[in-house]
Amino acid sequence: MTTIRIGDCKVDINMELYRIFNEVAKTGNVTKAAEKLFVSQSAVSQAIMQLEDKLGCRLFNRNTRGVTLTPEGVVLASYVNNAVSLVENAREKLANMKSLRDGEITIGASDTVCSIFLLPFLRAFKAKYPEIHISVINRTTRELLKLLKSGAVDISFVNLPVDGDSMLEIMPVMQIRDCFVTGEKYAYLADSVIRLRDLKKYPILMLEKSSNSRKQMDMFLASYELEIKPEIELESLSLLSEFARFGLGIAATIKEDVQEMLDNHELYELRFIETLPARSIGVAQMKNISLSFAAEAFRQAVLNYANINMFY
Repeated sequence: MTTIRIGDCKVDINMELYRIFNEVAKTGNVTKAAEKLFVSQSAVSQAIMQLEDKLGCRLFNRNTRGVTLTPEGVVLASYVNNAVSLVENAREKLANMKSLRDGEITIGASDTVCSIFLLPFLRAFKAKYPEIHISVINRTTRELLKLLKSGAVDISFVNLPVDGDSMLEIMPVMQIRDCFVTGEKYAYLADSVIRLRDLKKYPILMLEKSSNSRKQMDMFLASYELEIKPEIELESLSLLSEFARFGLGIAATIKEDVQEMLDNHELYELRFIETLPARSIGVAQMKNISLSFAAEAFRQAVLNYANINMFY
């Protein structure tokens, strides 16, 4: 039973009483209503009497053939039928959401995540749960965290590390490796081990400053007292690899994104005396905010994959 306040009055609402009333009103017979509801005839009769007592009026006229609605009962039935239908529809909707036969997920992801991590999960999840509607919003890590806090996305996949935030729960799910690659024009550089400072002799291609990957690379270079001003700044990893392949410079990118091009000798990875650090992709959600059944199922699938593959 639910109690709501209307003005200065408290009103008790027991939806089961109204559901029973609605079935009796439709069948015009207490016995038939009891059979449809899988309850006893006496339980139906008691429920009707209880509802009449609460409302302070008779709802049915009894006769030998069954029951008919009183004028008050007619008014109540005109509202209750729609209300009960809405509640039943809501119950069915929730049941479908729980069983992942219905639902929505809004996922935030950076370019990096989409290209090297997220697409296989989306394909597998959609194949298993085709009724789930999935939206993906592509932004930088910084923008994705803002969207997460505003409620515009359920979960965000971001490039780590990010600044600590007590409002967020972030779990790493995949390691990624920064690297520098080049096309045929500077392929000879891949034949030997060089120093990071040697990069200053060549045109460098990097992501825009707003990306977390670019910020981490700048910080890493700064740890060796190096500041590299890129010849060209681009907004996506795919453009970086293509520009490098066409000889426009040496691209600072992520190895997992260009692995196929490296294997096909379309790009060549440079080797350094210094060791480039490994980073991670993480899945972020708001603390103390429950995810939908669909969003939680997707998140758990990702975390299970991460656990199995020992990414953290």
